Amino acid sequence: MTGPNEHISVPFFFVVGRARSGTTLLRCLLDAHPEINIPLECAFIIHLYSKYGKTTLWNEQKILSFYHDLNQYPKFHFWTIDKDKLKNDLLQCAGTNSYSQICKVVYMNFKSFFPKKEIKLLGDKNPSYSFHTKKLLQLFPEARFIHITRDYRDNILSIIHAKFETKIFSSLAYRWKYSNKQVLKQKKRTPDRFFTLRYEDLVAQPELYLRQICDFIGIGFDPGMIDYHAKLDEMRKIYPEDLINRHHKSLFQPINTDKIYAWKKLLTEKQVRICDTVVGPFAEKMGYERKYKRRFFMYLYCLPGMLYGRALYFFMGIIHKLPLKIRMKIVNGLAIIFKHDWKMFQKSETVTNK
Repeated sequence: MTGPNEHISVPFFFVVGRARSGTTLLRCLLDAHPEINIPLECAFIIHLYSKYGKTTLWNEQKILSFYHDLNQYPKFHFWTIDKDKLKNDLLQCAGTNSYSQICKVVYMNFKSFFPKKEIKLLGDKNPSYSFHTKKLLQLFPEARFIHITRDYRDNILSIIHAKFETKIFSSLAYRWKYSNKQVLKQKKRTPDRFFTLRYEDLVAQPELYLRQICDFIGIGFDPGMIDYHAKLDEMRKIYPEDLINRHHKSLFQPINTDKIYAWKKLLTEKQVRICDTVVGPFAEKMGYERKYKRRFFMYLYCLPGMLYGRALYFFMGIIHKLPLKIRMKIVNGLAIIFKHDWKMFQKSETVTNK
């Protein structure tokens, strides 16, 4: 790579899994490592790929266009980053470079909440990347994937509590199953690039599994990772308090098993039966025991919700193929639907851009 950013040739890894499965917890644990930089969730790599993914010759105009589009992506505004420095670093990469190398310049500019030494690994946590593992491996041939799963019934409870998506149990169960199947499909092709673990095991034995993960991604274990929560005060300066309380309150507490198997107390028998019916034998494949076996008439009852869940992925696929300008309007339109979160995020922008 040309310019002053040779150090961004460091290896890349991704944390994938269904939303509300412990991906954010795992991101915090790994980012607490002094030699790993893993920014807040922002799926710009895939989002901007259609426009820049095949670019190999970067002139000033192309770099400034990339920089502009990057700043239009809503979640990028949450990053603690010196935008002037980022812009300068990108401009000094003019010449022959791959899209993945340009992306790494962006990741190296993220300022973590945790103290860092020499950055030896770059990471990215994005549940949506569960559907793009093949593309990500093409972009980052050295990449490794940490795939985290969570009991589908607890996962659905968490999604509903956080006011994500729909409240249709059959649709949410279908999306849990579909998301994890997509990851396993690529894992079957390149098994050496994937490490799968359960959220339940991670919170029960964090040091054991963090050591295994560090070994998998090729870096030494650091004991300070487990106490990551004690260093998250800076996060409160970035995220509005109500968003933290709704989505990430548990991150500010020591790792615990309090939320494991909450579904046994909080879900009705009918809700459990719906979840078990939709997920079916795949539950056991992922290490979770069903309470109810699949029955034909219950399956028919769940079918509309399953079709709804499948339709969502179908339309997401169509949207992903649209030109960037149109997709950007859709992304911003969806953000505005959640007006409260959107306003809070805009207020925080003045903090993150300092």
